[in-house]
Amino acid sequence: KPVFPDCDIPEEGLALIAACIFCLLIAVNCHDVKWAAKVQVVITASKLIALAIIIIIGMYYIIGKGETENFQNAFEGSDYRAGAIAISFYSGFWAYSGWSYLNFLVGELVEPNKNLPRAIMISMTLVIVTYLIANVAYLGVLSPGEMLQSPAVAVTFGDYSMGIMAWVMPVLIAISVCGTMNGCALSMSRLFFVGAQNKQFPTFMSMIDMKRMTPSPSLLVILLLTMLYVSSKDIFFLIEMEGFGFASVLTMVFAGQVYLRYKEPSIPRPIRVHIALPISLFLISLGIVILTFYQKPKESFMALGLVAIGLFLYFIGTWKQKPKEITDKINSFNILIQKLLIVIPPDNADEVDWE
Repeated sequence: KPVFPDCDIPEEGLALIAACIFCLLIAVNCHDVKWAAKVQVVITASKLIALAIIIIIGMYYIIGKGETENFQNAFEGSDYRAGAIAISFYSGFWAYSGWSYLNFLVGELVEPNKNLPRAIMISMTLVIVTYLIANVAYLGVLSPGEMLQSPAVAVTFGDYSMGIMAWVMPVLIAISVCGTMNGCALSMSRLFFVGAQNKQFPTFMSMIDMKRMTPSPSLLVILLLTMLYVSSKDIFFLIEMEGFGFASVLTMVFAGQVYLRYKEPSIPRPIRVHIALPISLFLISLGIVILTFYQKPKESFMALGLVAIGLFLYFIGTWKQKPKEITDKINSFNILIQKLLIVIPPDNADEVDWE
């Protein structure tokens, strides 16, 4: 944005810089997990600095200068239809979805039975409080209409309130956005790795780099998928598609938890919650899915179609009585990936030291 302050940014330029940044982050994750963790610390610090700047300036406008007119009828003109409220949840998923990524890294936590619930509760509380205060601070400078018209509210906030230092805000926001990419690379690659170990993904995704002990095949699959998403020019379409797919999967997961609690009550459960929690979350997720179908049927069917394709490929992949020709081609492909990436299957996946 600082390079194109008064005109539209070329879509090709946006796609290219996004692709370059993600390639860099994937390269870091392929090289060393410790490097990726350090990058995440820097990115998180940038995000907190940006939020702190917004909160301090916003509170100065509200408390110091008495700018409170934007709080008058702040929700005027809002769409209170159930379908619109359901769609709004998907944008909220981006702010609060970090709790689910923590679960993918449980194998790398110290005392996960204690620290995983603790990390989720502490981080979610901090995020909720910080984001609520930041949104109040926004209203100290921007009206609801200006916030809705802005493609990046924090950048517009900086333009209105930071003068010649307004360029700092888009830089900090850009760095913080990279945190989502890096966090997904860290967590989702482990999800793919474990899924391949359980025969739910292709075998080559269960392999690790011989020297660096990183799941490079899984990371490169994530890179390929991301390049496909970058080709889309409608970010909100992607958010709604991903959000609906996420809500659909969550609905099935919560239903499965309730079913297994009664069907298999004796299964070891190191982290156990009251049955009311998964029942409540199932009903909420189901309600969001149903309302989204009513509000945006086209996007809903497309997202369900992608999930259905995944199920179809899953059943083909887990088909035990494959013809010999297909099995030979799959084995040849796995060997090719091993030679290209210099990766091997671990002797014991549970004992892999990612560091």
